[in-house]
Amino acid sequence: MIPAHVLGDAVPPAYEIEVDSLQNWNAVYAYSPSLRLQSLPGDARDTTRVAPSGAAGEYMSYRTKEKSYLRSFSIYAYFGESGERVHPVVSISADGKTYKTITPDIHDHGGGAVVYESRAFSGSTRFLKITFPGGTEGVPAIGKVVLNGPFSVGASVPSGKVYYGRMVMLNRSEAGETVYYTTDGSDPRSSKTRKHYFSPIPVLGSMTLKTTAVKHSGSGQSAAGQVSTYRYDVTTPAAAPAGLIDELEGFKQSAGRSNLYIAKNDPSYFDNDAGRIARTGAGQGYIVYRTEYDITSFTVYGSFFTGVPLEDQRFYASPDGKAYTEVRAEDAAAGYPQSNWQPYAYEAAALPKGTRYLKIMLNGAANTWSPQVTKVVLNRNTASVRLASTATGGTAKVDLSSETPDARIYYRLNKGSDFIPYTSPLDLAGYNVIETYAVKDGFVPSPIRKYTVNASSDVAIDKYGQMKKASFSGKVTSESQLAADAKADAAYYGSLQAPAGRDSYGGLAGSAAKYGLKAKGFFAIQQLNGRKVMTAPNGDLYFSLAVNGVTPNETYTKVKGREQKFEAIPPYEGEFKNAYLGEDNFSFYMANVFRKTGKFPTEHSVYMTAVDRLKKWGFNGVGNYSPEKYGEDGTMPYVRMLPLSTMNWAKLKGIAIFDIFAPDAEAKLDDAFRKTLTPHKNDPMLIGYFIDNEYDFHKFYSDVPKLKASSAAIKGKLVQRLADKYGTVAKFNAAWGTGFKSFADAREAELTVKTSASWADMDDFYAYYLDTFFGTVSRIYRKYDPNHLLLGDRWITSTFHNEKYRAPLAKAEGKYVDVLSINYYSYKIETDLLKDVYEESGGKPILLSEFGYGTGEQGLQPLLPNSATNQFQRGMRYRNYVEGVATLPYIVGAHVFNYVDQAGLGRYWQDEWGEHYNSGLVNVADRPYKDYLAGVTVTNDDIYKVMLGERPKFYYDFNKG
Repeated sequence: MIPAHVLGDAVPPAYEIEVDSLQNWNAVYAYSPSLRLQSLPGDARDTTRVAPSGAAGEYMSYRTKEKSYLRSFSIYAYFGESGERVHPVVSISADGKTYKTITPDIHDHGGGAVVYESRAFSGSTRFLKITFPGGTEGVPAIGKVVLNGPFSVGASVPSGKVYYGRMVMLNRSEAGETVYYTTDGSDPRSSKTRKHYFSPIPVLGSMTLKTTAVKHSGSGQSAAGQVSTYRYDVTTPAAAPAGLIDELEGFKQSAGRSNLYIAKNDPSYFDNDAGRIARTGAGQGYIVYRTEYDITSFTVYGSFFTGVPLEDQRFYASPDGKAYTEVRAEDAAAGYPQSNWQPYAYEAAALPKGTRYLKIMLNGAANTWSPQVTKVVLNRNTASVRLASTATGGTAKVDLSSETPDARIYYRLNKGSDFIPYTSPLDLAGYNVIETYAVKDGFVPSPIRKYTVNASSDVAIDKYGQMKKASFSGKVTSESQLAADAKADAAYYGSLQAPAGRDSYGGLAGSAAKYGLKAKGFFAIQQLNGRKVMTAPNGDLYFSLAVNGVTPNETYTKVKGREQKFEAIPPYEGEFKNAYLGEDNFSFYMANVFRKTGKFPTEHSVYMTAVDRLKKWGFNGVGNYSPEKYGEDGTMPYVRMLPLSTMNWAKLKGIAIFDIFAPDAEAKLDDAFRKTLTPHKNDPMLIGYFIDNEYDFHKFYSDVPKLKASSAAIKGKLVQRLADKYGTVAKFNAAWGTGFKSFADAREAELTVKTSASWADMDDFYAYYLDTFFGTVSRIYRKYDPNHLLLGDRWITSTFHNEKYRAPLAKAEGKYVDVLSINYYSYKIETDLLKDVYEESGGKPILLSEFGYGTGEQGLQPLLPNSATNQFQRGMRYRNYVEGVATLPYIVGAHVFNYVDQAGLGRYWQDEWGEHYNSGLVNVADRPYKDYLAGVTVTNDDIYKVMLGERPKFYYDFNKG
């Protein structure tokens, strides 16, 4: 048996459900022989029980199954008719020897029936012992024992008289338990009328509420908890107005319909509703209601599938069923989602005078089964609660109101256990979540609305994802501005045209024939007038102008746990669910695109929209950290990255380099490359593969010698080569200034490079590592993909700027790759260093795989501090950089970082300290940086003229302002 504290994260403690109905002693671990089993065939509660004989110290004990532990128990006991009650002693133990007495909760169910319960024991608990008090007077018999089963289900409202429409919440004791209830007095463990609890239960009349919980273990065992009973009587409601409540069990209350049917499947997705209307086929569907009275208001309830674009339902009113007028209805999430189905409600009041007909139109181009309508209420609907807040300092005064006169309002604050009556404005501090509803006697309670109120003084991000304190032209202040962007975007992007004279790859059309370049079927490196150039598959000259990060990925930011920093976060349970990554991370960019277009973007739609825009801005490729799978669509040249970053077996602690000496490294690389490369080796749009990103070669000498060989094969290889060189540890100690007794000691020790001999040895090992690493990767790469370019490993500038690391790296890597790549952020082009890399590599061309500039105008950090004060200057930086490198005879491309600005409070996977740069071509509101892009477009359009010397390179002198 492995103790719980030894299991580790990978094997959490198991809590197997065990139910002993005490029909025999088989499940009991140990017991006093004087205990006896009773048989009561006619008892509906427990037909077999254990009764004590009266002897002192009688006991029965349980031990959990192998590899299972005890977290909770329920003991069902029965007292006689005597008024006296003497409770048994209950104790628990980890080893069955040392027991600890506990005091369980006691639930009295009447008629002498009692349930003892307790839970939350330590992870090592395995034994339960029940000791009977001596004697027989007032001592219970035991009818059932449940280990690790569910507890009783509590109700937020105690039995008694309640106001009409009061909502009752059921509180399960532990996540994962399934709660069932009935409102007709039947047993929720077995009744055909039982319902799965999802959302609060309204009390609209006298009601007997019975509840239970069912728990399931990992092995398939299950157990139902005790039944709790609550009885409610309702204050006499006022007479309901003339109106209609259609639960949609059929079409009996409707006056007409088209393209609709009653859906009865999967009621658990719709709060137990087995009657909804959905469309039978593509196109619109509608239902019409006709009344003998004026319709003044309505609420239409439904659910939509959150993975499918939602199209608003539409509503039409008519006095005669002939001439209809469209009626505007407000919609919002209403209640709690089940699986991917989100409840919602449309509400309207003050319909045109004399309305006797209401037509409800269902739309949805994506499919026929979403949305679905679950209930229609005419005139008898209570209007939803509206929230108004006024912030003063670090607090907010919150007013709740409903347009329905005399409606009572209830609210639940920060996931409290109950809805409580609202009597006066709330004074709140910090970040708050308020759920609220209203009800008027005789009316249907309003939908439950969810609001967030952030009264914190720490707000840094406004409701549109912009930096709160930043003031800049074009800052979004209303949703109407975003909606107007759709038209403005169409005009702006419609006015742009991709540069003329480009082939289908973005290369210079006709240049292959003009300059004698060869069509090789894939992107290639060739010579043109004494310089290295990249060519498209058709042989045309191709200077790679790509954009990195064509994805919304870096717009997601962590919101959970720091809600006080955001002015408003749309709830996860609602129409903005698709802007979440998990439940903790939210993209204001995705939300703003939805607000702008009315349709939720997907990763694919963001990519395809971006590709269309990039072409018009003169770009001709999609760079790294973009969804590679969409490159296969063939719309634009793209790059991929080898899967080395996913290989945890080759990672080292504290330094980002690949441990090529790890056991079976070559075989593992071969298997991974075979799976990764083979499917794409014939893709003509694929430029090539990067090996990885920003290795820490500048830390090689300082960090590698300090590693432990037990966890880093590279350290073992270093010590092995030192042992081979020096032969004896004494000679090694003399050379390195150490005092080891053996080379085995050096394997786990931190070595310091401080002597000239140690520096020379590390020079040798650095060159050996580089040759082994790049040689192995290149050989296996070309085995599975002989067609595409190997694009290097995207050097970090720290390595690039240090000759000691730069020169050996260029020399070794140049033997094996087709192109060297450098993530080169710089205020100016250091032609001497770039030329040095080119020459040390043996003449391999260079791709500047990442660069960019930004400003602090919108409150984000600039990529390079003080490089630009506004977006115009940012465009000038781009022009200086790209045109400057395009004239160098060994540069084959420059990839700018990136498509969308990073999230204002940092990328989600980096938490509080995440990057938050003004790096994008568009901002969080999907608004293009037009001044920046104006400069970008001029350079991109003329790139081949600059490259071929047909016009001078542009230069903006920042010293002149």
